[in-house]
Amino acid sequence: MRFVVSSRFRRRAGKLDERRGLLLRAALRRFAADPRDALLRTHKLRGDLAGYWAFSVDDDLRVLFRWDSDVAFLVNLGSHDEVY
Repeated sequence: MRFVVSSRFRRRAGKLDERRGLLLRAALRRFAADPRDALLRTHKLRGDLAGYWAFSVDDDLRVLFRWDSDVAFLVNLGSHDEVY
């Protein structure tokens, strides 16, 4: 699977502390291997964010993305309240 990363995602990822940065990298590796891995809690969004998906990095940190074929566009990264 290929990732395309938005500038917003890249900026927010760069601001993570070391521990959360490591967790993000591990979650992205897991996502690349199996996007529906149960540990990621990948789910489709509804309402204003219909057409987007999200997965969890830790209890609060989420990755917002959308699919286009076999490409995942990583759109946003942040806490539950920031992303939704």
